[in-house]
Amino acid sequence: QWSYWSGIRDFESKYRDYLQTQIGNPEGEAKPNKKYYDPRACLRAAEESTVKRLEQCFKDLKCTDVCGLEPAGTPENVLGPRRGGLPA
Repeated sequence: QWSYWSGIRDFESKYRDYLQTQIGNPEGEAKPNKKYYDPRACLRAAEESTVKRLEQCFKDLKCTDVCGLEPAGTPENVLGPRRGGLPA
């Protein structure tokens, strides 16, 4: 939870000047702030900080690169072609 909030807090502090009004920012009086005002922007920053924190947790717990995710092979424990289906 803290990592999520931390991402929103960092986004707000980074773009504080842009979030004060909908139009007008440090780049110009008539420039819109739509991309900063959009709630998806701060939520995206929150999700990115959460992912970063989870990666750190996985490293601390030494559980990265342990699954051995290799390309899937041909399954061996499956039934053959279906038999006795309905007549066509």
